[in-house]
Amino acid sequence: MPRPHPTPATLRIEVTDARGERPPVPRPDVEADGESGRGLLLVASPAGAWGCEPYPPGGKTVWAECGIAVPRACGPTG
Repeated sequence: MPRPHPTPATLRIEVTDARGERPPVPRPDVEADGESGRGLLLVASPAGAWGCEPYPPGGKTVWAECGIAVPRACGPTG
C-alpha cells in the first residue's frame, strides 16, 4: 500500500510495535480510568487520517496525520 505524503501543514505521528498479528481497532467501550485501550482513541480523535501498515521483519506501524496551523509569512518591515 503506498504511503500517503503529508503536506507542510500536516503533522504525522508513527508508532512501531513488534507485535504485528493484530491490526488496531478503536475501542469505544474502554473505561475512562482504565490502564489501557485508549491510545488509538486519543490519536484517532483529532486525526484527519490514520492507518496501519506492516513493519518488516515483523510488527506494524500505526500512523496518524493531524492538520496544523501554519503561520503566515511576514512581509518586509521598515
